[in-house]
This record gives sequence, C-alpha cells and structure tokens, in this order.
Amino acid sequence: MRHSMSVLLKPTSSRCNLDCTYCFYLSKQSIYPWSGRPSMSIETFETFLRQYIPMSAPHLSFLWQGGEPTMMGLPFFEAAVEREVAVARELISGPMPPLNNAIQTNATLLDEDWARFFKQQRFLVGVSIDGPPEWHDRFRVDPVGRPSHDNVMRGVEHLKRERVPFNVLSVISQSNVDKPRELLRWLVDQGFHDLQFIPCAEPAEGCRSVAEGGTSPESITPGQYGIFLTELFDEWINVGVEKVRIRWFDNLIQMLWGYPSEMCELAENCGYIVLEHNGDCYPCDFRVEEDWLLGNLHDTPLDQIVEGEMFARFNQVKSKLHANCQKCRWKTLCYGECPSYRIVNTGETEHSLPYFCGSFIDFFGKSYDRMEEWAVRLGKTRGLAVPPGQMSPALRTSVPARPVRVQLDRRLPAVKRAKVGRNDPCPCGSGKKVKRCCGDRVLGV
Repeated sequence: MRHSMSVLLKPTSSRCNLDCTYCFYLSKQSIYPWSGRPSMSIETFETFLRQYIPMSAPHLSFLWQGGEPTMMGLPFFEAAVEREVAVARELISGPMPPLNNAIQTNATLLDEDWARFFKQQRFLVGVSIDGPPEWHDRFRVDPVGRPSHDNVMRGVEHLKRERVPFNVLSVISQSNVDKPRELLRWLVDQGFHDLQFIPCAEPAEGCRSVAEGGTSPESITPGQYGIFLTELFDEWINVGVEKVRIRWFDNLIQMLWGYPSEMCELAENCGYIVLEHNGDCYPCDFRVEEDWLLGNLHDTPLDQIVEGEMFARFNQVKSKLHANCQKCRWKTLCYGECPSYRIVNTGETEHSLPYFCGSFIDFFGKSYDRMEEWAVRLGKTRGLAVPPGQMSPALRTSVPARPVRVQLDRRLPAVKRAKVGRNDPCPCGSGKKVKRCCGDRVLGV
C-alpha cells in the first residue's frame, strides 16, 4: 500500500544547545539521555530512505526537527542530502521527483556555511524567535541562563545574506501573549513575512497532560489566547493579508475553500510519524513516550508500522470528541484541536473539552464573518468561485474535501491560473518572483 506520509526526523533527539523553560521535548531525555549524545547515523537515515521513498514517492519531504538538529553538524546534512539523491535515483524509475527538505532551528549555530548549504540544497528553514529581546529571552535561554536573542538574529542575518527562504515560529507564552499587535508589527519590521504562532500549554510539573493537572507557569490561559487570536487577526488585516502569511489563518481560509488543513491540529484526523535518532517511531511529537512506541524501523518496516494497530488506534483518538464538540458550530474548523490536551492515559480519552475550546469559540464568534470575507476575496484572486454566505462551517461537513498535497512552505494551495514565467510576480501576492516563491507549483514542473 502506498502512503504519502509526513515524517519528523529527530537526528539529535531532544538534545539542544538551549534550555527553553517551556520546551516539552527536553523532557524526552528521560527516554534518550543526553549523556549518550543521541545522534542519528547515516546508516539509520539510509534505512529510513529505503523504506520511506517507495511508500511516498513522488511526494518526498524530509522534515528535520529537534531538539536542535544543527547540532549534528553540517557534514551530516551534506551526507544526508547525498543519500537522498542516491537512494531516490536507485529506487525510482522515471523522472526524479523533487526532494523537499525543511528544518526547524533556533538559528543560534548558523553561519555562512550553513546558509550557503541551505541555499544550494533549497532547504526551507524555520527559525524560532518569540519577539524582541525582552520577550524572547525570558524563556529562551541556554543551559546556564544566558539570553539567546542576539545569536538568533545573527543566524537570521546569515540566511538573509544568502537569500535563504525561511519562516518564523513564535511560541505564545506569558512573555508575549498580551502583545499580539506589537509582536506582529515587530516581526514584520524585521522583514519576517511567513509566520507561525504556537500557544504554550504545557502540563504542570509531574503531570502528563493539561487535562491531568493544569499548566506550567509559562503557559497561557484559554481566555488570553482567545484575545490574542482576535487581536492578531485584526492586526493581520491592517498589515495586509497578502503581505504577511500566518499559517493558522491561512489554513482556516484554505479549509473554507474546501481543502483539508495541512496543520494536524486543525485536521479531522491525526497522522504523521516521528522518527527518533535510533530508528524508533512514534505517532506524534507530543507522544514520544514508552507507551506509544510504534516500533523501530531496523526491526519493523515503516509501512508495517504505519499500517499497525497502535498507529490506527492513535489516529482514532482525535475523533473521540466531547458532546459539546459534536454539536458545536465550529466543529469542522477546529475538530477538537490537538488531542494532547485531552489524552490522559495511553489509548484513552476523557472525551473532555479541549483546553483551548473557549479560545476558539471566542475567536470564531468575533472574527468568522471577516475571515469568510477575506476567504472570498483571496479566492477570487486564485480563480475560486466562493460566494459569500455559502462557506458556513456547519455546511462543510456535507462537502467532500478536495485532496491537496501538504505544502512545505505553508502557502495556500495552488490552483489553475494563467501561465506565468519564472521571473513574473508570484500569483500568491507575496510580491516575490515566482522562482523565489511558489516556484514549481505555479510553473507546473
């Protein structure tokens, strides 16, 4: 059976050169101790390639995350890309499909060599930064408590000089949750136009989930997040929705167009694999736990892991919604958000309300009409017939979603449009040339 599967590659496991106080993945060192310097071998990566490529070709995406993946060093990634090309040529008959690499990094270790490599190999880079120094450095510090903001911005400058495309990810915590307008303006002023915001809702110390025992001091409340989303949306419109891309809003708009979300938290079902440094596989970043170990690809082929009972059981968890969710007007936009905020024990759920339920009800109640209005406007620029008043979330349950390939660059999906050249302005409205923006998707090559 062929699968088009997203796989998060964790070459350093949770090992990182920073010690961000809200980072959930640092706790995974209880499973993979840092004392052992967890590092993925090229042999393990090639084993993965030989199992993954036949399953997923021609849609081949390699998503590198951590911990901090650049701690592997540049030679590892140079060798990894070489293996991607060699194994793909060996296993795929016919034209070579694109090999899409993306990496999420704190950028503190980036230099001109890293930037040139990303440029040459067409990596999409995600940089983690939480705003100006006074917000970012509150929680994003190194193991001895030193701030990281200056080092992050130094890495960003290397990316800019080499014209490496990159997105920015900001964690919304108690340091910046009450400043959505200021945060967006600051990011735009730095020249950042592809943005993602992730709310911090980490369990209190000693608990496995927020459903079990509440949240950590860095975490935000549902009330705070609802206000944040509403004000962020307002400011997004003020700044320009075609100038700045905010992943969560982009996904909501593409869902109103009839496309499924490429963000798992907004999707109807879960479904990706986390590959640890040693070949261990898990069903979710949040569920790298001994109880949820799906197998090791050195012992069990990846296709068998994906088709296995435990992976199927995990993917059913999200559909176990609270009764209020089942009848909620916004169900087909939220789908009960991430199950991590509802899972209490392995394979079980309390059918509890999602932690951010109130946030979404507040946001959609205040902002849905304008979001629909913008979906109509943007749809027209892309040749989509989406008349206003006919995009009700309640009606979407009866409309089959059109398949769309997961987009590594987080842009809205491509549609049929007039022919454009590589040096023409990109039809997505970014202001960039096609070759430096939506590229192959627009050109159809």
